[in-house]
Amino acid sequence: MKTIVVPFDFSFYSLEALKTAQKIQAKTDAKILLATVIPSEIDFEKLSEEAQKRYPDLIEQKEEAEEVLPEYIQKVAPAKAPIEQIVKIGVPYEQILRVAQANQADMIVMGAYGKGFEEGKFIGSNLQKMLRLAPMPVLAVKKAMDGNDFRKIAFASTFHEDAPKAFAEIKSLVKAFKASVHQLFINTPEKFASSKEIKEGMDLFQSGNEEIVFHQHTYSAREVEKGIVAFCDEERIHLVVLVSGDHAGSPAYQIGVTETVLYQGDLGVLSLKV
Repeated sequence: MKTIVVPFDFSFYSLEALKTAQKIQAKTDAKILLATVIPSEIDFEKLSEEAQKRYPDLIEQKEEAEEVLPEYIQKVAPAKAPIEQIVKIGVPYEQILRVAQANQADMIVMGAYGKGFEEGKFIGSNLQKMLRLAPMPVLAVKKAMDGNDFRKIAFASTFHEDAPKAFAEIKSLVKAFKASVHQLFINTPEKFASSKEIKEGMDLFQSGNEEIVFHQHTYSAREVEKGIVAFCDEERIHLVVLVSGDHAGSPAYQIGVTETVLYQGDLGVLSLKV
């Protein structure tokens, strides 16, 4: 893992995301890119220099953020390794995606909510966009994760052919923390699977990863989301990995499950795409 992008809007949750990214950085030596976006419907970067001058308020906000950020970050989240700070103007999720793709980011770490958080609110709209659009893994958190939280990971999946491909995206992270991986199949009445089917899928998933410690679990629940949260609570696991997206011919837990698991509990949720 070489590059981590952290969207930062000065909110509590973005600070928790930064602290989480720093724990990953300490184990992987990854570079952290802190991306702050001044919200605007204007695609500022595509304007000519002359046209940009027509928006002095946006320019002023950008310059203020660039001035304040270094000292502020040093105060609230001092780091041994340097953090590169990037300030953009535009639609937040679009700018964050541009930064991540331009820098070939290996992961995006962001807070479950943004600056406009209200108690009882579903997860932030920018996070929902990132979960749907970002091609790289997205780790969403409500509170900062420490090193121990990465030592025990639940990988919730249907364990069809896409699961091993998705796991390859985070294998370096698992090895960096020497994490044990708890393979988790939530068996529901609507999508019941036999023990044989589940074990065959899990065994195939483990193939080629002999250096990693795996544990296999089948957990029965009426709803996938509640099953994941309940299992992690019982096993004292604080990080769950989900494969998101609608992959033709291969069932997988969908984005809606990812969002709901994050909303219902305090888990860190790492969303993968194939």
